[in-house]
Amino acid sequence: MKKLALVVFLALMIICTGSVYAAGQDDTTENTGTEVGWEDYNGKRIGVLTGTLMEDAATTYFLDSEYFYFNSYQDCNAALLAGRIDAYLGDEPMCKSVHFEQPEIDYIHDRITNQEYSFAFRKNDPQSAALCEELNEFLAKIRADGTLQEIDDIWMGIDEDKKVVDMSGLTGENGTIRVVTTSVDMPWSYIKEGKNVGYDIDLIVRFCGDRGYALKIGDVDYAGRIPAIQSGKYDFTTDMNVTPERSEEVLFSDPVCTGGIVLAVLSEDLAVNGQNSDEVSGSGIPEYKTFEELNGKTISMLTGAPFEELISSKVSDVKEFTYFTTMPDMMLAVKTGKSDAGLMNNAVAVLAVNRNPELAVFPESLGETSFGLAFAKGDGRCTEWQAAYDRIPEETKNALWEKWTGADDSAKTLLQQDWQGSNGTVRVAACDALEPMSYVGQDGKLLGLDVETILLIARELDVHVEFTPMDFSAVLSSVGSDKADIGCGSIVITDERKETMDFVEYLPASYVLIVRSQTEETVDQTFPGRLKDSFRKTFLREDRYKLFLQGIATTLVITLLSVLFGTALGFLLYMGCRNGNPAANKIAGFYVWLVQGMPVVVLLMILYYVIFAKVEVSGTVVAVIAFTLVFGSGVYGMLKMGVGAVDKGQQEAALALGYGDTYAFFRIILPQAIPHFLPAYKGEIVALLKATAIVGYIAVQDLTKMGDIVRGRTYEAFFPLIAVAVIYFILGGLFTFLTGLAEKFINPKRREREEVLKGVRTDD
Repeated sequence: MKKLALVVFLALMIICTGSVYAAGQDDTTENTGTEVGWEDYNGKRIGVLTGTLMEDAATTYFLDSEYFYFNSYQDCNAALLAGRIDAYLGDEPMCKSVHFEQPEIDYIHDRITNQEYSFAFRKNDPQSAALCEELNEFLAKIRADGTLQEIDDIWMGIDEDKKVVDMSGLTGENGTIRVVTTSVDMPWSYIKEGKNVGYDIDLIVRFCGDRGYALKIGDVDYAGRIPAIQSGKYDFTTDMNVTPERSEEVLFSDPVCTGGIVLAVLSEDLAVNGQNSDEVSGSGIPEYKTFEELNGKTISMLTGAPFEELISSKVSDVKEFTYFTTMPDMMLAVKTGKSDAGLMNNAVAVLAVNRNPELAVFPESLGETSFGLAFAKGDGRCTEWQAAYDRIPEETKNALWEKWTGADDSAKTLLQQDWQGSNGTVRVAACDALEPMSYVGQDGKLLGLDVETILLIARELDVHVEFTPMDFSAVLSSVGSDKADIGCGSIVITDERKETMDFVEYLPASYVLIVRSQTEETVDQTFPGRLKDSFRKTFLREDRYKLFLQGIATTLVITLLSVLFGTALGFLLYMGCRNGNPAANKIAGFYVWLVQGMPVVVLLMILYYVIFAKVEVSGTVVAVIAFTLVFGSGVYGMLKMGVGAVDKGQQEAALALGYGDTYAFFRIILPQAIPHFLPAYKGEIVALLKATAIVGYIAVQDLTKMGDIVRGRTYEAFFPLIAVAVIYFILGGLFTFLTGLAEKFINPKRREREEVLKGVRTDD
């Protein structure tokens, strides 16, 4: 119990200090006040994912850097937060997901490389090639009908309610598809509420449903994916970067999507250098992160905004709706705690949090749409203006967003109408009070992102613009009554508005909530507060404790079966060699030399990918076989040691009394040998329990693997790791206790005097 108390104390201390590791490190990026690029990190400490294209990117683009290799993104995140590395290389979609879950980590948006992501199949295999072609046909189909874009919107978006994969409809009338993945690879493939989800999983499930396949999913590390399909254990792997070298080994499908390698760094390093200002530069960590956490809270909106039903569809138990006539009043209510969240569109929200560090954008959207410039229904100019807007370079559009949603008011000047205007003049009804989209500045002039966007299009079409400021409520009616040709001012396109208006769609829009930012004053920095938050995220959110329970069950099954079969194997091996049979001794010696001289992880992979490559057998069964071999060799050695410690005269005396060889061994020799090797046997069981932590290499989701999966969802390293360590410690103590009871029961030296003298007459 003292050891248990010590371990728990150390675990709690690590949890308490883990969240402040990064704060105690020296800045590795010089505060120059200018934008930082990935090139600036050459010569610094770079994290690299083993078995990925990041290895090549590191040696190509970061020649002067020191490399640190990791097996998963969560390990990279932990190292970055702890200050052990300065940055790490990752796929852009994955880094976006990391930033969503762990706002302290961001990435430099300038891609280092551009890549295609495809599914990989076994090469030079007609059946595999046919399946690849079948998948290519399906990809072409869903790309044409918009389904692929729908999948992209779901898994690259922030609406967690949509991120569900339903496998119940897979009938399997045409067989079963075996797919190998890495289940800590958000947003492509990960575990949510105990189920496989993600971009790739969603796509594959739709493919299987369309073609009548059942689906079996395996889980290995990155480096094990290609060997897994080459061995025939799986039909194909979830998508990976396409390279010439990999193309020599596997057959790639048509591209599923495109992306690239980027450099993940600490958010504070980008903030001090002015990088990524298209995002919320002043936003901290939101006080509330899920709709569930907003239950029982007060939510505010502007008077006349009919969004109660929309909010209630996401937050089932709103305490109260409150209403304000102006946006500043609503923001003040949120900041002072009179309200817990305020509804607005994303452009207004970005400006609000850039100007107010006390506010943050709630990470889940209430709905995705677009901002629009309104035209009367059927006005042919709408198509012309849309085409002109689409011709504007993306760099210019991004610069507009950065300028008008940023906090620097000195940069907010308008484009001057210095073109001829040979194609006439358009009248624009513009809202005068919705900053940053359309508002009247201090000098009485109309400003805003909408206003400058219209001027850019007008210059492209060579028309002059005449703006008329007005209340938002009058903008659309002015267009509808022909008093204005165009309406602008933070107009969010809805289905209802589309019935009476045509729109130029010019920016993605969403309804979002602003909440208080978790600054040092609002975050519970006490030890119980941090402990409670870590416990909730690790065990309670999405019922993640069930993953640990599943992992414990798998670990116990492998351990108990391996001990049982390994004991039997070692005992049978010893009995075959006990009387000095030369052939049996050579076989036993070779077996022990081979098994004990080989790392267990290598033995596991040889069994899984080579010996049982063509056999339909689960990773759990292979793990039991491997650890049975390992434990059996240990039992064989322990029996030799224990029996060798028994005086040879015991055997001779038993034979002299007329006992047979076998009877003498079991009745006389073995009982005396057991006390000599039982302590080692107990230790071997506990060692076996801990050794099972490597079975994740062969697609077994044991306790350690489940801990990795939870880390992959929370991006919080310390509590899941300590939880796994404590569970292993408890299981080890339980096995030690049970074997101790067995030792007391069978050890003749520990028997009571009455039991020893049972049946023997003694004089009192």
